[in-house]
Amino acid sequence: MAMACSTERRRLTYSSTTPTTTKWADELPPDLLELIVKKLASNIVDIIRFEAVCSSWNRAARLYTSTLHYTQLPQYPWLMLLILPTPIPDKWSWCPKPPHIDHESRCFFSLAENKVYKMDWKASQDSHGYGECLGSSHGWLAIREFKTMILSQEIVHLFNPISKQRLTLPLRPGKASTAKVVLSSDPSCNNNFVVVVIYDISLGPPGIAFYQHGRGGNAAAWTDLEGSHDHYSDIVFRNNGQLFALSTNHSIQVWDFGDTYNNYPTKIMDFQPSMNRNVLDGPMTHHKKWLVESMGEILFVERQWLWLGSDTKGAVDFYVCKLNIAAKKWEKVECLRGCALFLVRNQSAMSLSTRELPKLEENSIYYAETYQEGDLYKRKLHRGWSEIRVGGVFKFNLETKVVKPYYITREHVDTSYSKPVWIVSSP
Repeated sequence: MAMACSTERRRLTYSSTTPTTTKWADELPPDLLELIVKKLASNIVDIIRFEAVCSSWNRAARLYTSTLHYTQLPQYPWLMLLILPTPIPDKWSWCPKPPHIDHESRCFFSLAENKVYKMDWKASQDSHGYGECLGSSHGWLAIREFKTMILSQEIVHLFNPISKQRLTLPLRPGKASTAKVVLSSDPSCNNNFVVVVIYDISLGPPGIAFYQHGRGGNAAAWTDLEGSHDHYSDIVFRNNGQLFALSTNHSIQVWDFGDTYNNYPTKIMDFQPSMNRNVLDGPMTHHKKWLVESMGEILFVERQWLWLGSDTKGAVDFYVCKLNIAAKKWEKVECLRGCALFLVRNQSAMSLSTRELPKLEENSIYYAETYQEGDLYKRKLHRGWSEIRVGGVFKFNLETKVVKPYYITREHVDTSYSKPVWIVSSP
C-alpha cells in the first residue's frame, strides 16, 4: 500500500515586506535569529517559512546561508512537476491533491513531508513560447529557452528555485542544442565552478563541452572536451574533479579537471568495461541508462520496460552495476547499502544517504513515471486500477524486485516542455 499523503496545499512564496508582521518578531536580536535559523537548517521549507515572517527574519536567514562557514545539512529531495489537474475519484483520496497550476508556477512534491507545494515560477525570461528543464545539479535547475523559433538558437540558464537567482550561461553560436547539463559544485557556495553539457545529437554533431564560470578570459567561453567525439548517454562528476562519461556503446571516458576544477581538463581514461550481457540484452521494449556517483563509487543503472505477453501488459526492472576501474569491468550490485537512488527519464540521477536521511528506504530506487509509462506499469502490477491512467513516484526494491506506489496522481506529470525533475534544494 502506498504511503498516506496529506491533501494539504502549500504555497512557497515569501515577501521581503510583510505588512502584518507583529512588532516583537521584527525586534528580536540578530544573534537569537541566527540560533533559530540553525535549528531549522535541516529542512529548507522551514527556512523559507522563516524568511516569510518579516524583513529582519528574511535578512537573518540570507546572511546565515550566505556565510563562508555555512554548510548545508542533508536535504530530502523534491520532485518538480507541472501538473494539469483533473478530478481524482474517491478511492484515490489518499493521494495528495495538487493545487491549480498555471504556467507561472510549478508543483514540488516533498518526499519527506508527502505534500505538494506550489511555487511561483520566475525561471523564464522572454523566450519565444518554448522552454524546457534539462535537469538539476547541486540544487540548481538548468533551463533551456529559445529566443526565436529556430531551435538551434538557444539560451541556457541556471535557476535556483529557492533563492530565485538566475545565471545565464554563455551562448554557443553554431553549436548543437544542449541535451544535459551538470555542475562541478553549488554556485550558491562558490562562484568558481565548471559547467559541462552534452550536445543534443538530433540537432548537430555529438560531443561534450565545458566552461569555467568565474575565471574570465578564455575560460569564460565554451570549449569542446578534447577527445569527446562519441554519442553520450550520461555524464557525472566525481568529488575528486573527475568527469565520467558513458557513451552509447557503453564505453567509459574520464577527464580530470583537478581538485579545484581550475585546470584545463585532461583525458585520463577511455575503455570498454566488460559486463554481463544479460544486463543489456533482455526481453525489453525500451531501456534507459544512467551514471550515478554514490559514496565515491560510479554506478551504472539501467531501467528496462519488459513485455510479458502479447496483451501489452508490462513491468519495470532495474539493473545496477559498480565500476571496477582496475579490472575494467562492471560488477553487479545486489544491494544498495546505506543509500537510495533517484531517477527520472532523461534527467541526471542522484544517490542519497539513508543514514543521513532516515525517512528514505535503503536499497530502493525512487523513480518518477510519466503519464504513459505509468499506464503501462500499473496495468501489469495493479490490475484493479486498469481503468485509470496514472503517473507519479514509485519505489523499487532492488533485492525483492517489488514496486510500490509512493505518490500516485492521475494528472499529466510530464509534458514536452516541463518534464519531472528531482532536485535537492539549496538556499
